[in-house]
Amino acid sequence: DQDYLHKLDKQTDKDLTKLTKKIYELAGRDFNINSVQQLRTVLFEDLDISTQGIAKTKTGHSTGADELAKMKDAHPIVPLILEYRELSKLSSTYIKALPKLINPKTDRLHTCYNQTIAATGRLSSINPNLQNIPMRTDLGRQMRKGFVAPKGSVLLALDYSQIELRLAAHMSGDVTMIETFKAGGDIHRATAAKIAGISLEDVTKEIRSTAKAINFGPLYGQGPHGLSQTAGISYPEAKTFIDAYFANFSSVKKYMEEVVKEAKATGYVKTLFGRKRYLPEINSSVMMMAKAAERAAINAPIQGTNADMVKVAMIAIDKLIENDYQGQVKMIMQVHDELVFEINKSLVKEFVELIKPIMENVIKLSVPVVVDAKAGENWEEMEKV
Repeated sequence: DQDYLHKLDKQTDKDLTKLTKKIYELAGRDFNINSVQQLRTVLFEDLDISTQGIAKTKTGHSTGADELAKMKDAHPIVPLILEYRELSKLSSTYIKALPKLINPKTDRLHTCYNQTIAATGRLSSINPNLQNIPMRTDLGRQMRKGFVAPKGSVLLALDYSQIELRLAAHMSGDVTMIETFKAGGDIHRATAAKIAGISLEDVTKEIRSTAKAINFGPLYGQGPHGLSQTAGISYPEAKTFIDAYFANFSSVKKYMEEVVKEAKATGYVKTLFGRKRYLPEINSSVMMMAKAAERAAINAPIQGTNADMVKVAMIAIDKLIENDYQGQVKMIMQVHDELVFEINKSLVKEFVELIKPIMENVIKLSVPVVVDAKAGENWEEMEKV
């Protein structure tokens, strides 16, 4: 919807102007917010913000996003700079760029999918990258409203629910995780209760949020430092949580150790479909390279199996559309574990009943595979089907 994107562009420019004014007021002067050198001078010299615990680069203390996040309570200017950067990036990368990429003949955006770029086997999207549009920020959600279906049709999105955690449960054979998924329970709540040693009823929103970060952390080989940043907790707290997690989910720890051991012996890891990812650097004498390869070895079988599942499902669904729904349904986007279709309004329920089982049965796991479906006139405002 080009008109909508133009309005959003004007609004974002206004918001950036307001933010810039506020930042200048707090800094006590005008400066180039995008200049690292000038920003460094304002923060650490003019405003005298402490540099304790802030990483250094060749030219001085870092003003990268992670370092600014550490300072966000030190001065009211810091959250505004983080907000300015996010707004500025979304504006230049998407809001101003997308209208220029619209095909004048079709009035549509056409992305390019690469099959051989992502090492895990996922499809990646370029020109424009439609898999990277943020979902959790207010502006990201507003942007998604600009992706619309033509009259008489709706957008239909089907995605695998918590698939990487379900795969982790299956691959590790962890009894608690398997039982939680089989019972249809909340895996993050169950993890929180287990590691905090409390009942499910006593799990607060904050504890669940930390448990969610912990659930995903090990799958990406994340340590206490990474967890402290993603969960917004201190390093000692993060270490305590990770130790408690592995004490309670010993099967996950054992699985991770076995995968790394196997990769060191064979030089590769495999998805459940048998696709290999070679990791020769796992035996490197350079510690940083070897550790990065170990993290990849832990994650690749899980993320790779997820990628395989989506592709197998896409092929089966494509055949179904070709045989029975030509001209009425189009598969238009793949966003990792989500498939997006453009479909005639009247066919939504019927089509969902056919393709949900296809997606849920591409592989048999020791836990149920669950697919959620939602539909709507734009990509943001969608209701459960």
